[in-house]
Amino acid sequence: MIFSINRFLLSCFILLFTSSYILGQESFKETKSMTIADADAIFLSKNLLLLAERYNVDAAKAQIMQAKLFNNITLNVSQNVYNPDRKLWFDASSKGETASSIQKLFLLAGKRNKLIKIAELSYNKEEQTYFDLIRTLKYTLRSDFYNIYFLNQTLSLYDKEISSLSKLIAVFEKQLEKGYVSKKEVLRLKSFLFSLESEKQGYSTQLISTLADFNVLLHTSNINYVPQVDAKSLTFATLDSVKLLSLIDTATTHRYDLRMAQSDIDINKANLNYQQALATPDITIGAGWDRNGSFVHNFNFLSMQIDLPFFNRNQGNIKSARFNVESSKAKLLSTMDVIQSDVSQAYSNALSTDRLYRKFDDQFVNDLDTLVEEMVKNYEKKNIGIVEFLDYYDAYKNNIVQINNLKNNRANAFENLNFAIGKDLTNK
Repeated sequence: MIFSINRFLLSCFILLFTSSYILGQESFKETKSMTIADADAIFLSKNLLLLAERYNVDAAKAQIMQAKLFNNITLNVSQNVYNPDRKLWFDASSKGETASSIQKLFLLAGKRNKLIKIAELSYNKEEQTYFDLIRTLKYTLRSDFYNIYFLNQTLSLYDKEISSLSKLIAVFEKQLEKGYVSKKEVLRLKSFLFSLESEKQGYSTQLISTLADFNVLLHTSNINYVPQVDAKSLTFATLDSVKLLSLIDTATTHRYDLRMAQSDIDINKANLNYQQALATPDITIGAGWDRNGSFVHNFNFLSMQIDLPFFNRNQGNIKSARFNVESSKAKLLSTMDVIQSDVSQAYSNALSTDRLYRKFDDQFVNDLDTLVEEMVKNYEKKNIGIVEFLDYYDAYKNNIVQINNLKNNRANAFENLNFAIGKDLTNK
């Protein structure tokens, strides 16, 4: 009776976990195969964050056009509303008063060119922001890609083990009815099967979460992407001939966050020049005509207007701009320190992971597969006991999972190194 209850509970748990995994997979309405090149292409064309930043680049470019425009000419026209001498409203005759003038502001000290320079530098920085965003999101995209691939590999292992163990349990249940095996042994096998189902559910949850993030990056909805990875491509470039100093030099050339820090210095220097130019007042030149409002009839005149810089010579803004230049210089040095640290850490992680990976070969995995098949056959023939069988079965599963994790960690370590140097190592 106790055995029947345990069997029922185990069956319910297995059904629960299996059903939740199936429901999770069914939430993806479509399944698509994809290479990493396909992922990169879709990402660059459809990612919404990149699209938004691209609009920011275009907006910054439009500011260059705006800075190049000249100030408009100002037209001023005045007309008397009521002529009390003639008792006429809006008297536009030669007896009434009408005046008009035009004015044009001229920027001195090269202010217009300095504004254009600031706009151009701001546009360059916005472009660098766009490419740095590509670098950041592309790293996330590729990490998700490899995570999905190796999670699928791990889930395939669990499917294989669960299928094999389920068939074995079916055989032993028939033998249990004939009294050839004990209930305890069958229950032990079912307990191990439940453990496998539970572990598989955990990996399935990770896969569903990663697929959801991957869909967001590609601006797609509920697609179950199945990464296609050439086994040879996972070898990546060897690090044996790659030197740390060379990688740091590459990073200083290709990291857009470093270019952005340099652009901040250039922008602040250009702003300092502009603030200094503002200390020079601009001049407004005009011409006008007044019919009856002056000492002569039809008075024509020229005018000039300029501020006298006795009090405000833009001293505060100039001083602030100087401090901004020094601040941006300090930030550039800080960014350099961060880049060197990033590259050093990424290089060390990739090197250690690569060395561990190269200690194993595909033959090791093939030998494990062959050996586990022999263990199943020997257990069915009662050549080994259940304890030895389950210990080896569990060890086999753990080894394959660890190898998949190692391959995934290595792939991500190389992608992290690419992220740190701002360029694909294979294209260095």
